[in-house]
Amino acid sequence: MTRVSSFGQQQVMLNSILNNQTHLFKDQKQVASGKNHQTYKEFTGEVSTLLGSKNLLDRTESYIGAATHVKRNLDVNNLQLENIIGKAEDIRQSVLESIAQDKTLVLMDTIEESFSSMVASLNTDIGGVHIFSGGRTDVKPVIGDQLSDLVAATSASDLFQNDQRKAVAKIGKNTNMEYSLLADEVAGGIFAAIKNIGDFDNVTPISGDLTPAQLTFLESQLVVLDAAIEDLRIVNSSNGMRFGRADEILQEHQDQETFMLNFISDIEDVNMAEAITRVSNDQKALEISYKLTSELSRLSLLNFI
Repeated sequence: MTRVSSFGQQQVMLNSILNNQTHLFKDQKQVASGKNHQTYKEFTGEVSTLLGSKNLLDRTESYIGAATHVKRNLDVNNLQLENIIGKAEDIRQSVLESIAQDKTLVLMDTIEESFSSMVASLNTDIGGVHIFSGGRTDVKPVIGDQLSDLVAATSASDLFQNDQRKAVAKIGKNTNMEYSLLADEVAGGIFAAIKNIGDFDNVTPISGDLTPAQLTFLESQLVVLDAAIEDLRIVNSSNGMRFGRADEILQEHQDQETFMLNFISDIEDVNMAEAITRVSNDQKALEISYKLTSELSRLSLLNFI
């Protein structure tokens, strides 16, 4: 005769309920957190790989931040250099027109406006940090903003108060990039050229019909202006090459960041669709366990007699 053990069946069903509850709780935590495990020790053999990958990701993100900062500053450099070059070319064009017409009405006005604009560009600051001051970022790199200030100075270099320290950033494991420019490095030549004309005008005002001496002087200054403008273009070209290199390195870091994020995600992150499906199945299994346990509790030997 086959015996029916109510106690044994109930123990089996209770264990089934506990197991289903455990599975459901685990899967619900995965869905809620989006992670396969909640602690590193649960990753067992993959923990070293995971920690190493996260350290590499942290360094990569640090390089991305540095490269982004460098690019931003190089871009500001370019903007201000373009303005300075444009103003220098305005002065040269005004000198050419004066020579061609043997007279001038606006040359000194053009020089005055151009010089003030150049000074404004060189004194540009980002959040209170003067970008052309070298290490002295708390002070304006150029003192005086009027042509009269330049003429009153003994030499053009007297207007610059930047030091010679350039900003350098580590944008890669073995890559340090210099990204700042110095005011005297940028504008020393063009300021000297402007001072030549300003000094001459201070003694022999350049206005109206040009005298032979004035004409000869302006012709001689074209060479000086051309040399100064060429120097400015070289500085701008160098700045542009650094920008291009920083952009290239930044893209490499961003590609590596994407790879590392995906790599870490493959280890850490749960497949949400699968996890939700498991939760649904666990809930159904638990409901069935509850139902069977409830039915089992109502069984007696009378059901088998």
